[in-house]
Amino acid sequence: MEPLTIVSSRTPAGPLLEVSGDLDHSNAQRLRRAAVGAVLSAGLLLTVDLGQLGFCDSSGITALIAVRNHVVAAGAALILVAVPETLRRLLRLTGLDQVFDLRDSHRLQAN
Repeated sequence: MEPLTIVSSRTPAGPLLEVSGDLDHSNAQRLRRAAVGAVLSAGLLLTVDLGQLGFCDSSGITALIAVRNHVVAAGAALILVAVPETLRRLLRLTGLDQVFDLRDSHRLQAN
């Protein structure tokens, strides 16, 4: 198991959370807390970079849904970038690819 690391920074569009390691039942709350700690308001974009994510279980997916709900309640938007293929496939199978905005790179948001 790889420890979960979440690095917070800002882009011109809003907060960026870079998630690496394993997102599972033992640490999913950390992602929720990081999202709540991100300063969000209407019109901002929270970017969650999953490019270094090693593993994500159902608790991790639940945490991503909770993050999305928090962002929407703030009137902001959420994108998930660099989603590993295994997680992308799972999101597709569950229909959650229709709920999340999945992108290859957060650099695309400047358009």
